[in-house]
Amino acid sequence: MRTSVGIADLDEAAQHWREHGWVLVDGLVPTADIDHAVEELWDLYPRPEEFHSGDPALRERFVGRSYNQGHKFPKVDSEGAAFRPEQFLGHILFPYTSHRLNRLQVHADVVRFARMAMGIDDIRIYQARIWGKYTGVANYEQPFHQDRNHNVVPDRLEAGWWNLEGFLYLSDVDDGVAPTELAGGPADRVRPYDGPPDGDRISAAGVRGSFLAYRPDVWHRGVDLSRPGGSRFLMSASFKPGGADWIGYDNVQPVSNGPLWSKFAASCTPDELSLFGAPLPGHPYWTSELVDALEDRYRGIDATPWRDALS
Repeated sequence: MRTSVGIADLDEAAQHWREHGWVLVDGLVPTADIDHAVEELWDLYPRPEEFHSGDPALRERFVGRSYNQGHKFPKVDSEGAAFRPEQFLGHILFPYTSHRLNRLQVHADVVRFARMAMGIDDIRIYQARIWGKYTGVANYEQPFHQDRNHNVVPDRLEAGWWNLEGFLYLSDVDDGVAPTELAGGPADRVRPYDGPPDGDRISAAGVRGSFLAYRPDVWHRGVDLSRPGGSRFLMSASFKPGGADWIGYDNVQPVSNGPLWSKFAASCTPDELSLFGAPLPGHPYWTSELVDALEDRYRGIDATPWRDALS
């Protein structure tokens, strides 16, 4: 297995994603921006040194705050790579109780790269959550797999139809704290394999602020945390073309009348809100009365762009 070498040049990184289906963008988001947001991560998760102190209350807090998808998988008693229910502890869905982390979810550098790689401007965020892991919580070894659970029809692996899955590294993710493992292979495929291709096994280790982007046809797997006292935190940020209703995972509509979303929405530009499906200024949806209602719903939002675009 070899460790991936992150690519810092965005044009080169976007081309690598299009040709190979994945890329690790080295330091895409400035470290200062990550560290500023992560100061509030510990309101959502126990600090690693505290979690590993052995206090059972901290494990209970971790489990209790998790959006656990483990119910989809049966309990596994054997060793080896498998999907285990406890692997899926540690998910916390957007919007978060931290406004800084909510703002990080739409960081301009991540959005800009997604548009570059996908080759389109009209994109939507369709997966938004944080995933925290600690050594010893679970055996995190998974088999190689493709993410076919993001699409209700077979993936069309062509420009203009791609969706981009991504992990923004909130912590340094090096060997020992579960960097995602990718199965390398030829770059000229247009249909998914029946199994992972022969080729290099690539460890996507990277510093915080790096962004691992991959397509759903890429074979990958989670690996175990082996470092004593270890932890790893990622922010999922996945994108699809606007109008691709067949692709989906998370959605904000059920919480869009709550205080966390409302504060976030009030801080957004029209472009940022459009990532969640809001019509841009100039769209025929908008009337003067609806712009008034937008200001009333999201107190403090700058509605000038919507109002100025009214015909």
